[in-house]
Amino acid sequence: MINKFINQHILDLKKYDPVDSDKKLAEQFRLDEKDIIRLNANENPYGPWAGIKNSFSEIKFNVYPDSNQDLLRDSLSEYTGLDKNQIVAGSGADELIECIFKIFCKKNDVLVDVQPTFGMYSFLADSIGMKVIPFDRNSKNWEIDIGKLKSEISINSAKVIFLASPNNPTGNLLSNKDLKEILQMDILVVVDETYFEFCGETSAGMIKDYKNLIVLRSFSKWAGIAGLRIGYMLANSEVVDNVFKVKQPYNINVVAEKAAIVTLENRLDLQPNIEKILAEKEKFRNFINELAEWSMPFPSDANFILCKFAKNRGEFIFNKLAREGIFVRSFSNENLKDCLRFTIGTIDQMKKVKKVLLKL
Repeated sequence: MINKFINQHILDLKKYDPVDSDKKLAEQFRLDEKDIIRLNANENPYGPWAGIKNSFSEIKFNVYPDSNQDLLRDSLSEYTGLDKNQIVAGSGADELIECIFKIFCKKNDVLVDVQPTFGMYSFLADSIGMKVIPFDRNSKNWEIDIGKLKSEISINSAKVIFLASPNNPTGNLLSNKDLKEILQMDILVVVDETYFEFCGETSAGMIKDYKNLIVLRSFSKWAGIAGLRIGYMLANSEVVDNVFKVKQPYNINVVAEKAAIVTLENRLDLQPNIEKILAEKEKFRNFINELAEWSMPFPSDANFILCKFAKNRGEFIFNKLAREGIFVRSFSNENLKDCLRFTIGTIDQMKKVKKVLLKL
């Protein structure tokens, strides 16, 4: 009976497919939780800044967070070089993506979804009844045919487009030249720079010239605080003002706020971990290249590598790794058949991955 009150597009909505908890994985594959190696969510295996917990003693847990996010936005302004009024933080970048849809989009508006990419874009578009038009990347190198994309945008009068750079799960960057071509169209362009700290490439400097550009970033990957759920948006002040209208007033809890601020203050201490991840990524790419008869790694500017395995071997390898407690990301997208995404773990974790793959 309750279904008659629910919007049809919600009834039709498929649940988002998140990464399973360690507990669930352990039960499914009959493992001990302590033996699980999580290489399926692009988390930082080294964790946060070492002194982060000590800073929590200063927090007033009985007081609501600052709805205006003043201290946090001051820190982000110093870090990004943008004005404070061009910045707003969210409970993960996901909340800010939801705010974008709430502010700019409505039922039956069109999202052109450049696939494969982060599934949250199409999921949230579906959740408000938008029309999602899939647009495939070149499966040989995952580049975007900008001419065809512009045509797709025009034909469908698309309202918004999300372009991750580096893209998840393919790892490749969006060039500023290609971005400018799309920005010159009548469409809202959101560049997701969740993995910015691993590549150093950003389009944030273009915000001053393009009011239709929004940049998203996160603390989940490079800073090792995925569990605290904090990300931020860089955009012109008009966009930010409207986000403040629709976001929950106390959307950033006091622990996440403090963690983000002290992380930025001590970011140089985290740089060695980023460098270790990048060095280990290069070693793993070379290792996969040596298995050329049955595997191929795609170039990546993030903290993960997408690998394509020989026909019908992707699922087999996924299961073999899982039985050893190693969990990587597989995909239902047809263009990603036999592809697995490996988050780069610690040196010891990657040694175990290579050992298992060599056995196969």
